Amino acid sequence: MRHLPRAHGRVAAGLLALVLAAGVVLLGPATPASAHGTLATSTPAEGATVDEAVTAVQLYFTERVREDAYFTVTAPGGARVDNGWTHGEPRELDRPVREYFLVDGVFEPREYTTGFPAVVALAHLPAAGQYSVSYLSVASDGDPVRGTVTFRYTGKPTAAPPDWQPPTGQPDPSLIAATEQHGDTGSQPASGDARAASARWAGPHW
Repeated sequence: MRHLPRAHGRVAAGLLALVLAAGVVLLGPATPASAHGTLATSTPAEGATVDEAVTAVQLYFTERVREDAYFTVTAPGGARVDNGWTHGEPRELDRPVREYFLVDGVFEPREYTTGFPAVVALAHLPAAGQYSVSYLSVASDGDPVRGTVTFRYTGKPTAAPPDWQPPTGQPDPSLIAATEQHGDTGSQPASGDARAASARWAGPHW
């Protein structure tokens, strides 16, 4: 095996160290995302396992969602089981949520202690397994609010209401237009911890 002369080896080592140092600078602490109207928590919670029949999912946001917000709940087999949604009563969050706002070129944190729920009714639970709850809205400052929460059901299947049919409705065109103005910058955390990973809207791409 051929070895580099010591002088050349020292130069190569120095260059490598310089490259690594530059990489540390480039990959340093990320600028906090400008996130507003985020999902703070949910009932059932993200990743929870429940053994009793769930009749509604409550999604708590840091501000009241739009009237044309869109929600879906899909069963393990992929069929939708959501049955409309309503605004619920605000309540104090167990853990404050920190959001960041860009003010004069600087991201400033604000903490929110109140959750504003959207209550999504479930028609039935056709099977045990993982259920996915997806949401799409636009925050008061225009940022898209989208993501998915999942929970696992281990109880017995429940029957659908008589003559009930899975919903086929899609988001309102005005809601889609509002989200497209900001592209895909509005992915939101799917738990009350602002450090949680962002969850993408799982529905169709518009």
